[in-house]
Order: sequence, then C-alpha cells, then structure tokens
Amino acid sequence: MHALRCLVIGAASGIGQSTAARLLADGLHVVAADLPSATWDTDKDGCLAIDVGDEDSVRVALERAEALTSGIDAVVNCAGLLGPVQPAAEHSVADFERILRVNLTGAFIVSRAALPPMASRGYGRLVHFASTAGKEGVAGMTAYSASKAGVMGLVKALAKEYADSGVTVNAIAPGKIATPLTAGLPPTEEELARIPLRRYGTPQEAAALVRWIISRESSYTTGSVFDLSGGRASY
Repeated sequence: MHALRCLVIGAASGIGQSTAARLLADGLHVVAADLPSATWDTDKDGCLAIDVGDEDSVRVALERAEALTSGIDAVVNCAGLLGPVQPAAEHSVADFERILRVNLTGAFIVSRAALPPMASRGYGRLVHFASTAGKEGVAGMTAYSASKAGVMGLVKALAKEYADSGVTVNAIAPGKIATPLTAGLPPTEEELARIPLRRYGTPQEAAALVRWIISRESSYTTGSVFDLSGGRASY
C-alpha cells in the first residue's frame, strides 16, 4: 500500500505550514502550494503556486500535483483571508465579495477540481478549514463569519454527493490558534475565559487533527465539522 499523496494549500505559514511538515514527518508524499511571495519559493521541489480564487490557477496547480504524485489521495485547503475588522455598515461590498471569493468560492473551486480525480480512483480525502466564526458569528467580521459558515454548508453538501465514491469531505473549525496572525497579540483574560481549556491552540494540534482525518482509518467520517476551539464551540 503506497504512502498517502497529499496536496496542502496555504502551506507558506501557520496551520498549513505545520500540516505539511507533520505529513512529511509521517512519511507521506506531500506537495505544498500557496500564493507566490518572498517567503514562498515555487522553484523549490514540491512547492507550487496557487490562487484559490482563480479557476485557472487552481486547475494548473491540481494538474501539476497529480503529475508529481501520480495521483493525489488527499487535499487539505488551509487558504483563507481574514479581511478588515470593522462594523458591517462600513464594510464595502467589494471587500465582502473579495473575502467570500477566497474563503468560500475558493473552497468550491478547489473542491470542484480535486474531487472528480479522487472519485475516479475510488479513494480520497478533502479537508477545508472553516472557523468558529462561522458557528458563532463575530462582530466586526461579517464577511469572514459568513464565508466560513458557507464552507461548512459546502462540506456537508459535497460529503453527501460523494458519499458512495470512496471520498470523504470534512471541515475543521479552529478557534484561537497561535499563528503568525496572533503572534503580536497575546490573549486577554476575557478571551481566555471563553475557552474552557484556557489557552490558544497550536498549529501542531491542528496538523495532528488533519493527519487523522486524511488517514485511511478515518473511513466512516464525512460531512463533519471538527471543533478545534479548546471546547469553546463544541457543536
């Protein structure tokens, strides 16, 4: 039985970077992708350029990943955009649509490109990252909350559509995770009071959850949204 062949999208930093590192450490064949930048060298072996909001970019990246691995078994989509934090009345329609384009439409574009090849082989795992913001809603983050709620609905619908194909589709909903985005903002007592475990999660903990979801053992779990919030939003 071959080692699982995985594509990790959003692998330049944070949860995506930790996920790619964990899967590599476990002996999986990993191809990583992200937006080209000063910190993301697409000339490096196994590193691809991708813009999840662009259909052609996703198609090319998936085709390249398929060629590099002789067939992807698992796709983990960690790409996402937070956007401005401000009252909804001050949020422009352009900004709202830009955030939805990356977080929700991007998840659909990735799904549409990734699922048929896996289904044709009778095996696959697709994981999208949602957020507790999609469960609870966050004041000042209307577009982000809406987009992540949409990801959950997308995953549940796709899971049912592909249920007889050998492919599972699941989501992970993180709460507060200690990533570069939060590095300069230590948690306040008020924030910690909302987390039963009284701390932020780590990217490594997220990667460990991904590792199980994409495993062959996780064959009876599809359409699920896995809580990763320290007990804050366990539903």
